[in-house]
Amino acid sequence: MQEQDFYRADPVAHWLIDKCQLTPVTLGILSIVITSGLYLIAATVSNTLLLHGKPLGLLQDWFAWVWICLLNPVIFGYYLWSFKAIYKLIEYLEQSDIVDTAEAEINLVLLPYQKSWRQFLALGTAIAFGIWYFSLQQDVYNWTGSDGGIPALTGAINAVAIFYAGSILVLNLTTNVWLLHELLGKDKKQLKFNPLHPDRCGGLSPLSQYSLNTAYLAAIFGTMITLSKYQFISQGIAQEYWYFNLTILLYIPISLVCFFGPLLAASKGMKKAKEELLSEIAKQFQIDYKRIHTSLSSDGRVLKKEAVKLQELRSLYTLTNEFPVWPFDVTTFRQYLFSVVTPLLPLLLKLGEYYFKRIVVK
Repeated sequence: MQEQDFYRADPVAHWLIDKCQLTPVTLGILSIVITSGLYLIAATVSNTLLLHGKPLGLLQDWFAWVWICLLNPVIFGYYLWSFKAIYKLIEYLEQSDIVDTAEAEINLVLLPYQKSWRQFLALGTAIAFGIWYFSLQQDVYNWTGSDGGIPALTGAINAVAIFYAGSILVLNLTTNVWLLHELLGKDKKQLKFNPLHPDRCGGLSPLSQYSLNTAYLAAIFGTMITLSKYQFISQGIAQEYWYFNLTILLYIPISLVCFFGPLLAASKGMKKAKEELLSEIAKQFQIDYKRIHTSLSSDGRVLKKEAVKLQELRSLYTLTNEFPVWPFDVTTFRQYLFSVVTPLLPLLLKLGEYYFKRIVVK
């Protein structure tokens, strides 16, 4: 297995990683520079840097810069990360001997990454969204809708690039979850985790960090959704885009899937391993208990020795029963909860302001 096996079928990722030697961070930073330059040139050519009136100039449109400096680098950075992170995670699982994987099994789970239909689907989705985005700009009061020409076209081009990378990202994350379930979650798999590992995740902290990173991605999307809703409310056009309420309602379930989806496979294996250990202890306890029960008339010292063994088995059972069955610790879960709640704060503040003016002030 090589890292290239995960992105060999994607010519864009192949060019960015192998030819340009870009990392997720450098691609994210580069996307800010390129998009900012493209937007500034388009605004200069169309004389829309600063405008007086309801349509906003580029330098007045805060949401455009949030899009450029937040959404662009996150999508493009995670686009490359989705290829690299799963490779490093599988490599760690193999080197740590947590799960036994044959070469034929690895080659089988790599097949979905090498299907060309993924790129055609992503490109078709991106073009469709770009057309929809361009037609939408005449109804909004931001920079891309300032004259319906060059700014709208520039925004649409950026939207096509983002949605291509975003579509591949969604496909990769979905396939990554399937891959982890194939390698870790099958009934025939024996997970050899270390319940007393110092990472407090049974030795699976890389998997825990991977899930947390995908939850951060969901949080960024949640932030963009709530900021879009906030903008629509401020411009008085929220009723025209009521479907944004559906995306807000879907945000929490999507966040849960992003965080717990990859972890479920390992949790199933950890739970199975724990139950097998408890079963072995329980069987041994039953054997020793029956032996003591049938020899109650034996010497007291023998009975005391056997009783001590039973007590040790009970203690061992209690200790084993405390073994973790989820590969994350309390700190990781707190970080996840914080990432879920934070994107909702702007919308909650706006709703709080609305109800305060309507109920208290009135």
